[in-house]
Amino acid sequence: MNETQPGVPPRSRFGNVVNAKDVPIETWGNESGRVAVAAREIAVAVGAKDLGYSVTAVQPGARSCPYHFHHTEEEVFYVLEGRGQLRQGDGKGEDELIDLGPGDVLAFPAGTGIAHQFINPGSVPFVYLAMSNRIRSDVAEYPDSDKINIRATRTILRRSPTLDYFDREA
Repeated sequence: MNETQPGVPPRSRFGNVVNAKDVPIETWGNESGRVAVAAREIAVAVGAKDLGYSVTAVQPGARSCPYHFHHTEEEVFYVLEGRGQLRQGDGKGEDELIDLGPGDVLAFPAGTGIAHQFINPGSVPFVYLAMSNRIRSDVAEYPDSDKINIRATRTILRRSPTLDYFDREA
């Protein structure tokens, strides 16, 4: 475990112990501000190989990410601070909107088709620990925008129109 994030002071000769507050904050979102997040990528800081984990803060009035689900990656979240809402659904009924607060734990097993997204309707950041297995071959789908993300090739495309298996084959 020696491939840790530069600039993060190691607390062990193995590089596997850091204080989350020492990990740099990375911000990301879209131009409209609808998605606005600040995250500390803990897994990168400690040189994790197969798991991803970060302390993530959704800014007031924003969302965590586009509404999505994974085919092979499993995710779990533990709420640390603030109040937020979970939007989740499987496309077979009405989406659920569930109020969340410190201590709440949420799991999204791979392949369930349960799309999810956090919303922060409040005036202070909504903070959680996000954890997942990192599957290079994962495919994520985005029901709101009709997209598919093929992680291995970093390809994002529309789900429709669908093509025939032999489309453009000689």
